Amino acid sequence: MGHGGDWASLDPSTRSQQDLLDLSSSISPYGPGPKARALWPGLVDRLHRYPDWRKQELTEALANHLGIAANSILITAGAMEAIDLTLRTFRPQHAWVEVPAFSEYALRASVYGIDVRTWHHPSQPGPESGLWFLANPANPTGRVLTARECGQYQKRAMDSHNILVIDEAFIEFVDGWREWSSVREAAQSEYLVVMGSLTKYYGLAGLRVGFLVTHPGTIRKIAAHTIPWHVSLVAQEMAVASLKDQDYFDWTRIQLKQERARLKRMLESFGQVDEASQVNYLLFFPYCSVDELIKGLQKQGILVRDARNFKGIETPGVRIAVKKPKDSTRLVRALKNICPP
Repeated sequence: MGHGGDWASLDPSTRSQQDLLDLSSSISPYGPGPKARALWPGLVDRLHRYPDWRKQELTEALANHLGIAANSILITAGAMEAIDLTLRTFRPQHAWVEVPAFSEYALRASVYGIDVRTWHHPSQPGPESGLWFLANPANPTGRVLTARECGQYQKRAMDSHNILVIDEAFIEFVDGWREWSSVREAAQSEYLVVMGSLTKYYGLAGLRVGFLVTHPGTIRKIAAHTIPWHVSLVAQEMAVASLKDQDYFDWTRIQLKQERARLKRMLESFGQVDEASQVNYLLFFPYCSVDELIKGLQKQGILVRDARNFKGIETPGVRIAVKKPKDSTRLVRALKNICPP
């Protein structure tokens, strides 16, 4: 599978299993929160209404959450639309992608005829002119860049008059995430764009809601490329409710941190685990063949993300989402039948 969460591409006999365990997509297993769940039943009576095309309530709620001005934010239909809008607005000659990375930066750039080039920090000096894509936390390693490292990238982009795009889709899974985020800098910079997601940490992947943060003037340019009502009423209202549930989501962050450490210890009997991750997924290099592992897990109703199509990952491996303790236990039980320790 080219993406995590591609359960629809599976064999129908596998897809019909009620107990399918999707560890290929790194979505919080604990969301949505109680406020969003309480809101959900009443939304069906409001589906005859158009959504707010200005997305005003959600924009203001997110601005308060991030601690930045509302005019520096554009709500999007998921991070995918954020990527597409950024490329469509700037139309650079080159798109530079630091690898390993999410494949859609390059795929969407190719749609617009943009030349895609990669670099691998720190083994290469870095990109030349164009639009620079960087993920923080990285995918699939889960490594988080320090404020100093991010600052170095930002300075290089500004000094060379290029645009740095930082994808922070998983940043809220990180302890003390506000210290690691670049949204405050992006809100005031014409050379920095931050992409974010309100689906992964808040468990709303099926609703598609993300955002962009950059200088207000740049936001206006990007917003001109959107179509009316591109973010549904349900997505907007569920996201607003989720942002009001921070105590609940602080609790989920603690649970996932503890489970990540536990899963890592258990996986070490079956292969090597990348030590870098500070988020809700682990890059795992099994002692057995990756093909054998993926097929064996699918037969037992478990999906993991094949990491071999991430450029920059030289050792065959898989990315495994951190879910609930019972899910980790089920995974390890399945691994014993495929790759005995």
